[in-house]
Amino acid sequence: MLKLATQRALPRLIIPSRRYLSVSIRSWNRLDRPLGDRTIESNIPTETNKLSKSLTKFWKNADAKYNTDTKKFDVQLDGKTLRTPLGFPLSLPESKKQLAELIAHEWANLPDLKIKTNSLPLTSLASRAIDLTHIHDQEVADREEMIAKVGNIEDIKINVLRYLDTDTCLIFATHKEYSGKLRKKQDELYLPLIQEYNDFFTTYARNKGHLLAHPTDEVKLQHLDCETDGLRGNRQTITTQNVVLDWLDNVPVFDLIALERAILTTKSFLCGVSLLRSNISDEEIMKSVYQLNKNSPEEYYHKTVEEIVELGNLETIFQTEEWGEVEDTHDVDKVDWLRNLASAALVCH
Repeated sequence: MLKLATQRALPRLIIPSRRYLSVSIRSWNRLDRPLGDRTIESNIPTETNKLSKSLTKFWKNADAKYNTDTKKFDVQLDGKTLRTPLGFPLSLPESKKQLAELIAHEWANLPDLKIKTNSLPLTSLASRAIDLTHIHDQEVADREEMIAKVGNIEDIKINVLRYLDTDTCLIFATHKEYSGKLRKKQDELYLPLIQEYNDFFTTYARNKGHLLAHPTDEVKLQHLDCETDGLRGNRQTITTQNVVLDWLDNVPVFDLIALERAILTTKSFLCGVSLLRSNISDEEIMKSVYQLNKNSPEEYYHKTVEEIVELGNLETIFQTEEWGEVEDTHDVDKVDWLRNLASAALVCH
């Protein structure tokens, strides 16, 4: 089956010029652990932890207030600033005013009974970004214990990079499946996508000046064609991995967390990056990080959430068209995809 072809072997080597070589090698050895948000139960007395344990509403009013001292927007319940699972204030930068208001809206409109933590996707993502920022940027007490609960930024970069090998948009079906219709649609959607990201990462590598062996070299994403390659695993070259890993160093923490959520949802690194490139509002970061291979805003690469769902979920779409939807499975998955990707888009906006 097509999905079996996505299994892979881990890279054998990371180029020694990487400034965090040791971190990369150690992280590759840990990739058999669960990816993404590895938060474990915390007994820190914060509002987010209290909600996850009690599942009941314990506040009346939720709001986002601008703090003139910190120059951030505090999300507050009954006038008290919310705290993240690790106990840090749930305060967002001035540029994230809309996100702060949306998080307050999440808390203001929760039902009174049987509250589930997945009812707060924006709070979850923002809290994770804030916790990781504090762990990364400051010397905090119990730092190692905190890392054990939420991970660290360097590990996240390695973990999301892993999905580039098994990227669903880099796996092509045989011409026999679904009478060749699936492969035709994959060629239509995936080939331009691969070409776009070959150009994107080649431009980045050439701008950096030291990531390619020769100035004329190009980044070429490796893909798996089940028609000719059978069930072997797919693997990106060490050069490609290092170029992408270097690019990830430029991604702000909030964007990195949104990227992580998008990748875990779609099982596609390219879908995750496409979501970032389509939703960032900071024009300077857009030019220097996300649209660096484009000459003007008119040329910017853009995909809607619905288009990203189609890219990442194409095989399932064909399966349901052929055999029909399974009630309480496919319909629920569809809603989960839209919720996760929409929340990630809002967090990085």
